[in-house]
Amino acid sequence: MCQFYAKSNGETIEEHTTSVLNAFYNLCEYLKLNENEKWIIEKLIYYHDLGKINPKFQNRMRKKLGINNLFNWSGGNVPHEWLSPAFITQDAEKEIKNQLAQFVNNSERFFKFFIFTILSHHHRENQKPNNENIERMIKWINENINDFQKLEYYYDCGYLLNTYNTIEDRELWNTFFAYRIKWLGTLMKCDYCASAGINPEENYTGNYQTDFQIFLENKNITLRDFQIQAGKNSDKSIILIASTGMGKTEAAMNWINGQKAFYLLGIRIAVNEMYKRFKNIFDNNVVLLHGETSYFFAQNETDEDDYDTKIEKARKLSYPLTIATADQLITSVFKYPGFEFTYLTCSYSKIVMDEIQSFSPSAIAAIVVFLKEIHKLGGRFMLMTATLPPFLKSEFSDLQDIYVFEPQLLNINRHKISIIDNDIQSDELLEILEENTDKKILIICNTVKKSQKMYDFLKENALTPNLIHSQFIGKDRKEKESNIMKANAPCIWISTQIVEASLDIDFDILLTENASIESLLQRFGRCYRKRAYDNNEPNVFIFRSQPYNIYDRYLFNKTWDIVNEYNNRLISENDKQNMINSVFENIEQTNYYEEYTRQKDLLEIGYRSLSRVEAQNDFRNITNNYIVIPETIFNENEQTIKNLIDFIENRDNNRLEKMKKQNEFLDYTISLQLYGNTNNLLSDIPNSQFCKKHQIKILKGYDYSIERGLVYPQDANNFIDNII
Repeated sequence: MCQFYAKSNGETIEEHTTSVLNAFYNLCEYLKLNENEKWIIEKLIYYHDLGKINPKFQNRMRKKLGINNLFNWSGGNVPHEWLSPAFITQDAEKEIKNQLAQFVNNSERFFKFFIFTILSHHHRENQKPNNENIERMIKWINENINDFQKLEYYYDCGYLLNTYNTIEDRELWNTFFAYRIKWLGTLMKCDYCASAGINPEENYTGNYQTDFQIFLENKNITLRDFQIQAGKNSDKSIILIASTGMGKTEAAMNWINGQKAFYLLGIRIAVNEMYKRFKNIFDNNVVLLHGETSYFFAQNETDEDDYDTKIEKARKLSYPLTIATADQLITSVFKYPGFEFTYLTCSYSKIVMDEIQSFSPSAIAAIVVFLKEIHKLGGRFMLMTATLPPFLKSEFSDLQDIYVFEPQLLNINRHKISIIDNDIQSDELLEILEENTDKKILIICNTVKKSQKMYDFLKENALTPNLIHSQFIGKDRKEKESNIMKANAPCIWISTQIVEASLDIDFDILLTENASIESLLQRFGRCYRKRAYDNNEPNVFIFRSQPYNIYDRYLFNKTWDIVNEYNNRLISENDKQNMINSVFENIEQTNYYEEYTRQKDLLEIGYRSLSRVEAQNDFRNITNNYIVIPETIFNENEQTIKNLIDFIENRDNNRLEKMKKQNEFLDYTISLQLYGNTNNLLSDIPNSQFCKKHQIKILKGYDYSIERGLVYPQDANNFIDNII
């Protein structure tokens, strides 16, 4: 009998199929499958790669293995998954249909979907099935390989792919959606993990609850009632509004209760900090996942094999606990080819979504649709924040098995506010600084441009401020983040909204421009974070400002009106909830709500990205994230940058060392948010496939300094007010 190979390492199709089946049996512990469904998925696995028994594929494997005995085939290529259904005999087809009839109404229709599942376990971008080529290949197999019964091909491959991939036919899409996730998602996960040589799911090493209890005892923490209640409702999805400092993270840990979980945040800095926090408690059961994961791990690994395995497990979502940026999961809501892998994994997982209000309205809509779909598939989510726009709570009211907490608020007063009807760059600000020379003072501006002007203004007035915002290159920003975390009084730090949720800092005085209420309240949390405040003088000063293109004008102006009602008052945590409820009353006609509903309707009616890259672009477009190198930095360090890129793109170099070089390369980049038209701002880095793949661009026409970050050209006024 001829040897047929599945992989270029010499693994045969039979061996690979056994590995995929073993992966499936590992995964069954997490899936809620009846015996009929298990049987169906076993058959999908059995047939999925039989199409590799074709001369084109086998010759490619034999050449890589150094085998000179090649099949005589000069025709074109046919993707193996498009050939695999031909190996289903008439008797096997009858058996499959009989099995389907045990648990579905229309076995003929579901058998076609069975075939579609095999056809779809790989995505062939820009390739369309050619029935003549398929029949020609099958004819050759029948004439030259005698190991099987005569193959017959009854299926219109193109028709099946088009039919079941068309989201516009909502009846068809909805009928098969759960099966699509369960069957195709399982086949993909087991196939990809078997190919990578890893388990689909890694069991928790040790005991989760023991590790959690040790952490609580070491920190002398007694769980609050709501944190205990979260654990008791571990089988439900949860919505939790709680004051900063109440212990939302510990509530999430108790809710996770040892089950597979993802903890999602919006900003990489915050993700990195949360990863460190979880890892200190749950050790190697935790992994980090975001666009720079590979670079993060490369700094701490010395063995290439261990590094590769860790990266594969992270990307295949195999760890018990994953701390990630939201885009790593949420992009799957755009239904790119292969999204079923992510949805399948989330369908038996818990998802903690932290600080949802920090996203744009369109991104919030994507998150809401994703969480609702995952909940209906069997996954559970915990949506937790200090400031939840009220309309979001009603979005989940139609779900079963959901527990909505009453707001959990600190019973201390932390902030006394003063409203100043003047620009923040003013004599009033200087007077406040002069009266508080012994304090830790934080100044938050709405844009980078404004923060830089504030920096210059204070320098001109013989003060020594520090400045941190989104537009410092990696190595400078890391140093500034470290410095602000360690800052002691007296000091003055100027920042933008990047400190709202990303850094665990606590200042004595906050001076801030007005913003939309959810953003403004997040800023309050950077001042007297967990301390009670009972002085007569205010510790939070809010200055008049402009919404630019960053905040919805209605919400921005309504916030100003509402906070004025609390002027010179010591405000309670309940007051803050009343503020956000008042601002978000009657928002149906606002641009904010229109943007939210437009994106939500688009996703619910049916939208599919053509690829994962396009889905990431879709999410990037609604979160406005870009990675850039300032033109000045590129020009000053061009040879160093080119040397790093050359090393990264050299296939002969050690992968771990390449990742370390990528980390060095990122020290010259900035991750920032741009609003409005950016086409005239960005250009490609010449001759770099790495930068093209990761969409790293040069930001044109901008100077740079370590004190101020990006320095704007005179003609950039159309853009700079939109950078935060």
